[in-house]
Amino acid sequence: MKSYLVWIFGLMCSANVALAQSRDTLRLNVDEAEQQFVKNNLTLLAQKYNIEASKAAIIQAKLLPNPNINYEQGLNTMKTIANDALIGAFGERTLQIQQLILLAGKRNKQVNVAKINAEITDYQFFEIVRGLTYQLHSSFYTIHYLQKTLATYEQEIETLNKLLNAYSDQVTRGNVPQKELIRLQSFLVSLETERSNIILEITDNQAILKVLLSDTSTKTVHPVVDDNALEQKSVTGLQLSELINNATDNRYDRKIQEASVRLASADLALQKAMATPDLTIGYSYDRAGSYLNNYHGLTIAMDLPVFNKNQGNIKIAENTIQANKQNLAQTDVQINNDVLQALLKAQEAERLYKTLDKNYLPSFNKLIDGVVQNYQKRNITLLEFMDFLESYKITVTQINTLQNTRMQTFENLNFVVGKKVL
Repeated sequence: MKSYLVWIFGLMCSANVALAQSRDTLRLNVDEAEQQFVKNNLTLLAQKYNIEASKAAIIQAKLLPNPNINYEQGLNTMKTIANDALIGAFGERTLQIQQLILLAGKRNKQVNVAKINAEITDYQFFEIVRGLTYQLHSSFYTIHYLQKTLATYEQEIETLNKLLNAYSDQVTRGNVPQKELIRLQSFLVSLETERSNIILEITDNQAILKVLLSDTSTKTVHPVVDDNALEQKSVTGLQLSELINNATDNRYDRKIQEASVRLASADLALQKAMATPDLTIGYSYDRAGSYLNNYHGLTIAMDLPVFNKNQGNIKIAENTIQANKQNLAQTDVQINNDVLQALLKAQEAERLYKTLDKNYLPSFNKLIDGVVQNYQKRNITLLEFMDFLESYKITVTQINTLQNTRMQTFENLNFVVGKKVL
């Protein structure tokens, strides 16, 4: 009965620990992380307001100029005679109403410029999404593989701590040389230092991930990864020409450059239209200040394009078109090279990954018990024991680094193409 109660107590403690860990950990797969990022990221939310602002600029460009009204009331209270008519107190008053009429299609051209600016703002939003999504995926997989490496370090550290605790008493009794204990302690310090560096790197990537997710809680993000699904990913069958065509169609930085060329062309058309003076037409009324009382008149005004024909702004727009065309051509060159280099890196990472024997690295738990027993029985020396731990640690680290590098190159290929090809 007593042993049964102890078992129940231990089970309850384990459950409490597991519950505490679940509360302190945010478990997400990459798709869930991406959904939370798109929903909560403050940078994206700010950019959405910029999109709404650019749409409001279209509304503003469509509006007609307001009419102008001018009223004048005389303050002289004396009765006077004007044009043989008696004008009473406060009798003189004038009224003018004027309306500016934009000529040469200026308003439509302004609307076109505003529409292209709004289009560019949309593209900037998706370009930000593309860049931050790549950063999200990069940190996500880096944390995953660093955590796998960290688990190996913690297993080795736990094994050494148990061994040191057992050997401390044996050294006191003189059964084990103290130099062996010192060597083991030194190796443990080395492992602890390397483990700390891994934790620091995980912490840095955790900070990046939590900022992207706009997560202000104290929870740490635990990536949930289906390694078998990642195993199925492959660059085999991907064609460079097809990837370049996809990048040309999908890269939003190129769409921005292409729209900038159209924007400069639209601005040139607007600047040429601005060389045409606008027309102001209106109505004028004067009760007693003209050659006759109650004067009604039509007013028409227009600037004479003698000196300012908007030559400078037209020249600026023409040169901006050429500059943007060169920037677009440079973007195409950059895209071609980005895709080529990303594909070559992904192919090399996959080639190296395929050389790895998946059964090469047995479970640490299956090996370490036998190695520790052989060391305690003096079947292997201290150097052989430490060499095993060091070799196993290095191998695990290299394998996880190789797997992470493979995923990073795959994510980079997705990034440069502008869509998920892997």
